[in-house]
Amino acid sequence: MKKLEKIKEQILAIIQKEESKTRSELEVLSRKQQNNMDFYGIGGPYQRYEHAIERRRNHLSELEALRKTQASVVVLESLRLYGYFCPSCNEKIYLQDKNPETVDCPICSRRIYKDGAYTEWNVQKNSRYTCLHRHDT
Repeated sequence: MKKLEKIKEQILAIIQKEESKTRSELEVLSRKQQNNMDFYGIGGPYQRYEHAIERRRNHLSELEALRKTQASVVVLESLRLYGYFCPSCNEKIYLQDKNPETVDCPICSRRIYKDGAYTEWNVQKNSRYTCLHRHDT
């Protein structure tokens, strides 16, 4: 198994390689656009090069955004859900409130108790990481 730092370095290397390739394409397209403008004017070929240059610029801005997101992961909030189990209807119910020892089952209205575990979600931008903990307190 590779270390996470090695994987991040590889991803950043791929991003840098793609950025340099896109920048060189941008220079070539700009040069071709200027050469064609001298011969054809600002008609069809000039406009096609303009669209191609715009696509490359958008690609560069997307790569820059990707590089920024790879630099650090921002945890937006931590969410804990406490589990309750109903033996009558075999359903597991999760609540955010950890204080009540007993609650009523929303399906069969039987009084149910905590099952001793909670799930903690660290909600991140565009992804979720979840981890199950045994209830210690």
